[in-house]
Amino acid sequence: MTHKQNLDRFAADHCIKLFSHYDIEIQCGVADDSLVGQKFLVCGVIAFTSKHMRGSLALAITREPLEQSCPAIVGAGTGSHRDWVCELANQLLGRVKNQLLSHSVEIYQSTPVAVAGQHLCPIQEHRPIAALFTAGAGVVCVWTDCEFDAQFELSEPSEAPCTVGDEGDILFF
Repeated sequence: MTHKQNLDRFAADHCIKLFSHYDIEIQCGVADDSLVGQKFLVCGVIAFTSKHMRGSLALAITREPLEQSCPAIVGAGTGSHRDWVCELANQLLGRVKNQLLSHSVEIYQSTPVAVAGQHLCPIQEHRPIAALFTAGAGVVCVWTDCEFDAQFELSEPSEAPCTVGDEGDILFF
């Protein structure tokens, strides 16, 4: 596997786990006729860097799974679709970051930004996405865009326990 394929796999695996944390089952999808017409509501994009790699992670989502993952957006009307997709992208990259740490790669992430869905291309068969998921009537897509220096390498994963806390925990600094 290439470094990019490994990173895409990490992002896809952790996307499933992230949505599972919010009691939403997402399943691998195929860009067929039923998905081509889907329009993303928003996309969260977050950049990251390391010593020998730089890139970004994008999480594009339709209305249904976004609102199911955070009922406050719909119920009380106090939430923001943009804020929530940024938070989901941040949590997703945090999970990928933990995975990379087990391979001796430390990344630094920026603040996520949101892009309105109408500015994104519709889902097409030939796409640069790492993973396309269906979630009930909605769609979730995640992809990475990276550049690797010649010195970049993933070590074998360590078996050492993570000391920063479990994913989903709240940490106060």
